[in-house]
Amino acid sequence: MASESTAMSLVPILARRPLYLLACDLLTERIAGGEWKPGATLPNEPDLARELGISTGTVRKALDKLEADRLVVRRQGRGTFVVDHASQEMAVRFDKLCREDGEGIAGHTEVLTRTVDRPTEDEQKRLQIRPHETVFRTQRLRKHDGRPFMLEEASVAMSQLPGFETGDVEDCSIVALAQRHAVHLAQASERVSIAAATPEVAKLLRIEPGKMLLKLDRLIFSAAGRPVEWRMGLCDLEAGFYLATIS
Repeated sequence: MASESTAMSLVPILARRPLYLLACDLLTERIAGGEWKPGATLPNEPDLARELGISTGTVRKALDKLEADRLVVRRQGRGTFVVDHASQEMAVRFDKLCREDGEGIAGHTEVLTRTVDRPTEDEQKRLQIRPHETVFRTQRLRKHDGRPFMLEEASVAMSQLPGFETGDVEDCSIVALAQRHAVHLAQASERVSIAAATPEVAKLLRIEPGKMLLKLDRLIFSAAGRPVEWRMGLCDLEAGFYLATIS
């Protein structure tokens, strides 16, 4: 097996990142490039170590990070698998609205509008994109038991979804879009505050104007650390709660 010093010769001399992170980058690129599809089994640690010319310990550390980033999952006695982000478990991990009994609120989503446009200044800042780039915007109404409870406006940085065409979008959820374009979502950050319902929002949510709503300002990032979607939600929770942990 190649030594760690030999392996370092395979990467640029000026590289300052730890070797396990370089291995993690390489494995991430191969997953994102479609070499290993969602649900596929990765080679075992000794085989990866031989292929990359590094120790099994370094491979194990790289896989630890990939698992923490939700790119792979280890199953005892079975191996390491590429996470299927379109699975039910993963599809709901960015939605933390719950009923009083703790059961997640899924419900039905009605898409109100879909547009492609140049980014606003706020979108440029939050999505870290340039003025000449484009964003795919959707406005959608989420309902539970027939009652609207959240109005969402989402902006997707199209440059982060290679080959993205808006003409053939049936499911515009970020999880489905990312899966379709081989982009792996790693984590999200969120600001939670309170906002009063405007007359327009109140009409859509069937509430009185001025009612205080939960305001969810969320950024979802790819495994490469780039913002992919900026989502703003105004939520009327009459019975339920919000779980703030996102991972």
